[in-house]
Amino acid sequence: MIRGMLCIVAVMTTLTVLPDVFGNGYDDYPPDLAWSPTGDMLVAALDDRLVIWTREKGQITVIEGNAASPAFTPDGSWVAFVLDGTVRYFQADDPQTCRQPLHIGEAVACTFDPRGHYRDPVLCFTTRFLGSDIFVTGLFSDDVFLLLPEYSEARVNAPVISPDGTNIACMNFAMNPTWYEELYIIGASAPSGRRARADTTFYRWDWHESNPVWITDRVLLFQIGGWGDWELRFLNIESGIDKVFMDNASQVSAVLDGQLLAFCRKDPFPVADFGRSWEDPTTVWIMNRESDYLTQASRQGEWATQPVLSPDGKYLAWIELVQDGEVLRVFTTEEFI
Repeated sequence: MIRGMLCIVAVMTTLTVLPDVFGNGYDDYPPDLAWSPTGDMLVAALDDRLVIWTREKGQITVIEGNAASPAFTPDGSWVAFVLDGTVRYFQADDPQTCRQPLHIGEAVACTFDPRGHYRDPVLCFTTRFLGSDIFVTGLFSDDVFLLLPEYSEARVNAPVISPDGTNIACMNFAMNPTWYEELYIIGASAPSGRRARADTTFYRWDWHESNPVWITDRVLLFQIGGWGDWELRFLNIESGIDKVFMDNASQVSAVLDGQLLAFCRKDPFPVADFGRSWEDPTTVWIMNRESDYLTQASRQGEWATQPVLSPDGKYLAWIELVQDGEVLRVFTTEEFI
C-alpha cells in the first residue's frame, strides 16, 4: 500500500467576441489555478497554455495546449496537471522535467492527498467527464487503486480532499428527473457513508451544487443555484446541515480557516424582474469575514473568473476573459484590504 493511501481509502467587451464561455459551470471544472502550499508560486491552466507565476520571474509558459486541473504536491515540490487526457507532472523549480505516468489515461481532473508522503505523493484523479471512476495512485508508483467503482450511482468530477486527508468532496452529476449537480462526499465523516444528505437542497432540475472548498476538516463552503443565480452556503458534512452565507456569489476561494474569502459576483445586479443571466460578466470580490470588510477587486466591466487566494492570504489571482483568450491576473491582497 502506498504511503498516505490509507488516509484517502478510509474515507467585456461583448459576448460576441469573447472565447466560448459556459457560465460558472461545466467549463470551469476542475479549477484552473493552483497556489503552491509552501511558497509564492502559482500554476495556471489558461485556454492555450500552462504557465507558472512567481514573484521574481512573473509568468513563464511550461507547455502549450489545453491543459487543465493543475495541482501541487503537499510539500510544493511537484506539479501535476491534465493534458489530452493524460496526467503529467514536473518539478516546481524545473518545469523542463515534465513527464507522464504511462499507467494513467482518460483523466479529466486530479488533486493530491494533503497527508501524502513526499517520497511518493498520493494522486487522486477522475476519468471521463461524466464517468464514475475515482482512482488513487502514487505519483511515482504504477499501483492504481479504484476508489469509487463503476457500479456506483455517481458521475463524479473535480475532487477536493479535506485537510486531514479523510474525506473527498466532488460533484455528482445526477439525473432525477433530469440532470443536476449535487455534492458527493466520500469518507468516514459523511452521513450514510458517502452522500452529504439524502438529496439536494433544491428539487428543481436546473439547480446545481458545485465548487466546494474546505474551510475545516468537516465544513465546506460551496455554491448552489441555477445558471446566473448563485449563492454561497456552508455545509457541515457530519450533520448534513447547510446554511446560506451570501447571495449573488460563486467560485469561492478561502484561506483554511475561512476568514479571508474571494469569490465572483454577477455584474450588473439584476434589473427589475428579469434577474441575472449566466451570460452576464462576473467580477471578483474579496472579503474579510472577521471584520465584514467587502470590496470589489477586479475592475468594472471585466469578465473575471476563478479567483484563488494563496494559502497564506498574501496574494489573489484570477483569470480574465478577453477577446483573444484568457489572461492571468495576480495581485497582493494588501491592494484591496
